[in-house]
Amino acid sequence: MSSTPTSDMEAQIPSDGYVADSSASRSSPSRRNPPKRKISISEEADLRSTGRFMPPSAVRCVVETPFRVVNPTTKNVVNEATGWAMDAAARGPLNQAGSFIGTSILRLAMTEAFKNGTGRVYGFRPGSLLTMASVITGLVCAFTMPLVGAIVDHTRFRKQVGFFTALVVCIITGVQCIIGPSTWFAVLILEIVGGYTLIAHMTASMAYLPDLTEVEEELHHYTSRFNITQYCFQACFVGFITGLSQAVKTGVPAVDTITNARIASGTACGLSTIYLGYAWTFLFRKRPPLSKVPEGDNLVTTGFKQIGKTAKLIFSKYRALKWFMIALLWSPEAGAGVVLSIAVTFLVVEIRLTNIQIGVINLTLLAGTIPGSMFAKWVMKKINPLWSFRIALFYMACCVALTSSVLTGPDRQNWSYLFAFLWGLAYGWVYPCQRVMQCTLIPKNQNNEMMGFFSFCAQILGWLPALLFSIMNEKGVNMRWGVGLIAFFLLLAIFFTFFIGSYDAAIAQVARENDEAAGTVVSIMNEKGVNMRWGVGLIAFFLLLAIFFTFFIGSYDAAIAQVARENDEADMIGTYGENFQDEEASGSDTKGVDADGELEGDAPAESAR
Repeated sequence: MSSTPTSDMEAQIPSDGYVADSSASRSSPSRRNPPKRKISISEEADLRSTGRFMPPSAVRCVVETPFRVVNPTTKNVVNEATGWAMDAAARGPLNQAGSFIGTSILRLAMTEAFKNGTGRVYGFRPGSLLTMASVITGLVCAFTMPLVGAIVDHTRFRKQVGFFTALVVCIITGVQCIIGPSTWFAVLILEIVGGYTLIAHMTASMAYLPDLTEVEEELHHYTSRFNITQYCFQACFVGFITGLSQAVKTGVPAVDTITNARIASGTACGLSTIYLGYAWTFLFRKRPPLSKVPEGDNLVTTGFKQIGKTAKLIFSKYRALKWFMIALLWSPEAGAGVVLSIAVTFLVVEIRLTNIQIGVINLTLLAGTIPGSMFAKWVMKKINPLWSFRIALFYMACCVALTSSVLTGPDRQNWSYLFAFLWGLAYGWVYPCQRVMQCTLIPKNQNNEMMGFFSFCAQILGWLPALLFSIMNEKGVNMRWGVGLIAFFLLLAIFFTFFIGSYDAAIAQVARENDEAAGTVVSIMNEKGVNMRWGVGLIAFFLLLAIFFTFFIGSYDAAIAQVARENDEADMIGTYGENFQDEEASGSDTKGVDADGELEGDAPAESAR
C-alpha cells in the first residue's frame, strides 16, 4: 500500500478555506465566478485523507490515468472527480449490454410468438415486452426511491449504497449470460431488477456530484469531461463486442443473437466489476449523515416526508428550480431507460436490424456524443446552460421526428446510421447542460436533499412514454407514432423551461436566498455588469418610493380617531357612556362584566379579529 498523500492541494490551498482564482490574473473574471473559490467538500475530503488506504502508485497510474480530470482553476486532480468519471464510464458497458440483451430478448420472443401461432407471448405482443419492463421499473422506482434517498441523506451509508448497488448490478449482468430460447423470460425479469438497482446506484453517485465544486465554470468542465470519458469507454466496449461477434459469427441468426448477448453480458460484467469496485473502494469517501432521522419517524416515512417537504420548499421559494423540476418530468433521461427501450424495440421489430447492426448503430451514436459534449461546453460558455438545454432538447425533438418520418421499413435501414449519429450529438449536448443546471440551481447546503428529489422527479412519470408506446403497439398502431411520442415529450419539456425565467436571476437567488429585496436587486445589477453607483442609487429610489406611499395615509389625526373608534357607531358611544355613568353612581364592582362573567367588548373585538 502507498502511504503518499493523495494530492498536493494542502500545500496550495490556504488555511482559511479559500483559494484565489488563477485565471483572474490572465483575464477578467466570469460574471458568475467569484475572485476567490471555497474549497469543495470533495477537495476537503482529499485534504483530510491520510492516503494510507490506497493501492500502490503503479496500480493507481495504470487504472486512474484515463479517468483523471484536472480542475481548470486549481490544476489539481480530485479523487472523487476521478471516481465519478470512472463510475460513469463503468455504467456505459452495463447500459450497452442491456441493449444487446434486449435485442436478443425481442428476437427470441418474436420466434416464440410465431411458433405458438398467436403472435403473442405472456399475453403481449413481443414489441411491448421491453417497454412494459421499463414501465414496471419506473413505477417501482417512483415508489421506492424516497427510501433510497433517505438512506443516502440520513445515514452514514452513502458510500456503502453506491458500492453494494454496483456489485448487485454487475452480478445480475453476469448471470444474464444464461439467455437462451427457454430462459429469455427469466433474463427479462433480471433486466427489470438490474435496471432498478442501477437507478438506485445513480442516486448514490449523483449525491457526490455537487460536492466536486461550487464554481459553475468548473462544473461545466467536469460534466463535459465525464460525458466524453463515458462515451469513449462505451464506444470501445461496443466496438470490441461488435468485432468479436462478427469474428465468431455462424450465419445462423438465432445462434448469433444469443452469442452476441452472452459476449456482451460477460464482458460488461468483468469490466464494470473492476472499475466500479475500484472507484467505490478507493476513490469515493464516506460522508456523515446530512441530518438525523426526526424523532418518531423511520427511514421509510422520513423519505416520503422529505420529498413532500422539499417539494413544498421548491414550489414556494424557488421559482426557477420548480419549473426545471417539472421540465425534467418529460426530459429524455426520465424513466428507467425508456428512450433506449423504445428505440431498440423500433429498430428490431420495425426496421429488422440484427444484433451486429444494433452494435454498429450504438457505435455510431457514441461517436456523435463526443463532439456533442464538446459543443455543449462551448454553448454553455457562450450563452448559458438554460438556453443551451432548450436548444439541445429542440434539436433532439427534430431528430426524433425525422427518424420516425424517414425510417418507414427495412428498406430504409441505411438511414439508421445517419440518425444514430444525429441522436448521439443530441445526447452529448443535452446531458452536460442538464447536469450543470441540476447543480447550479440547488440552494447551498441542500445538495443531497435536492439531488434525491431530482432522482424522484426523473422516475415519477418516466414510465409514461413507455406505457403509451406499449398501449399503441397492443392496439396495432404503427411503431413510428410511438417513437414520435418522444418528440412530443421533449417539446413539453422545452415548454416548461420558459417558465424558469432568467438563468442569471435564478443563480443570483440561490446565491443570496436570504438577502433583502434591495440588496438582491443591487447584486443582480452587479452581476449584469452595471456600474455599482447605480446600485447604490437604488437605495435612494426605494426611500423616495416609501415617501410616495405615505401620502396615501391622509390626515394623521383622522387616522388616530379612526383607530380609537374602530367599530363604534355614534349612538353606541352614547349608550356605553350612559351605562358607565349609572354604574359609577351605584358604585358597582361588576363594571364591564356581563352575566356570563366575560369581559364586555371582548366578543366584538374577537369577531373583528
